[in-house]
Amino acid sequence: MYRPKTLEDALEFLSKNAPEVKPLAGGTELLVLIRDKKIPTPKYLLDLSPLKQQLSYVRIEDGKVKVGAATTLYELSRTFLHGDVRFAGFADVWKKFGTLAIRFSATIGGNLAAATQYSDYITLLLAYDARVKAVSVRGERTIPLEKFVLDKRVVDLQPDELIKEVEFAIPPQGSSSSFVKFDRRELLIAGIVTGAFFLTLDEERISDVKIAFDMVKDKRAPARAREVENFLIGKTFSQDLIEKATEEVLPMYMERITDWWTTAEYRLDMSKIALRRGLFKCKTRIEKGVV
Repeated sequence: MYRPKTLEDALEFLSKNAPEVKPLAGGTELLVLIRDKKIPTPKYLLDLSPLKQQLSYVRIEDGKVKVGAATTLYELSRTFLHGDVRFAGFADVWKKFGTLAIRFSATIGGNLAAATQYSDYITLLLAYDARVKAVSVRGERTIPLEKFVLDKRVVDLQPDELIKEVEFAIPPQGSSSSFVKFDRRELLIAGIVTGAFFLTLDEERISDVKIAFDMVKDKRAPARAREVENFLIGKTFSQDLIEKATEEVLPMYMERITDWWTTAEYRLDMSKIALRRGLFKCKTRIEKGVV
C-alpha cells in the first residue's frame, strides 16, 4: 500500500509502477473484485484517501459543473445537485444506490472506473453529456464519457492515469432529469433495467433530450439511445409521441440479454416503461419546478 502526499506524488508512483498498481478510493468495487479473484491481485494499491482535499469537490466553473473523482456519493448528496430541479436525476440515483454504508464510501471516480451496467452514475452522467478528465505525469486529457466507456469493465484509461474529475455543462432553465431503476426489491439492488433521462422544453417543444440505458445494442455497459433522441428532438411533447418512441423506435435499437435474473423480453418491456416514466417525470419536474 502506498499513501501519496500529493496528487503529483501519486502520479509519479503510478508512472513508475504501472501496470502493477491499482488506485484505491472507496474500495466498494475494487476490493470485492480482488477478493473474488475477478481480477489479478495487484502488486501495489495506491491509497487515494490522503488526496481527499485535492480530489473531493463539487463546484461550478466556466459554465460547467465539476465533480472531483474522490467525491463520495454522500458528499454529492449534500450539494446543490440534490436541490436544483435541473439536476433531479442525482437525487433519484441516491435513493436507489446500494446501502447507506456504501454511499458513504463509494466515489464518483470509482463508479466511472468500474464501467458495468450497474454503474448508475455513468448512466446518469451520459444523460448530461459528461466528460472525464484523466491525469498522468504526461499531462491531462478530457474524454467524452460516451467514448471513455468502451465496454463492460473496459475504459479509455491508461495504466499510469488517474481519473481527476467529471464535468458537464450547466443545463438551461426549463430542463430536468430523472433516473429509473427496476429490480425485484427496493433495497440493495443491482438493477435489472436502469435508465437516465434529460429533457429541455421550450414551452411544449423538445429542444434537447438525452437518453441513456444500462445497455443498448452492441455494448454491455451504459450507453446513449441516440436514435430515440434523434426521433424526439424538435417535436412537440405529447402522449402519442412518447408512445411511438417507446413502441416503435426503442425496440429497433435496444438489444437485451437473458440471464439467470430474467429474460431479454422482460428487460425490453421494462426498458419501455422506464422510457415513458422517465420522460414524463422530467416534464412534470420542469412544469412544477421541484425535484
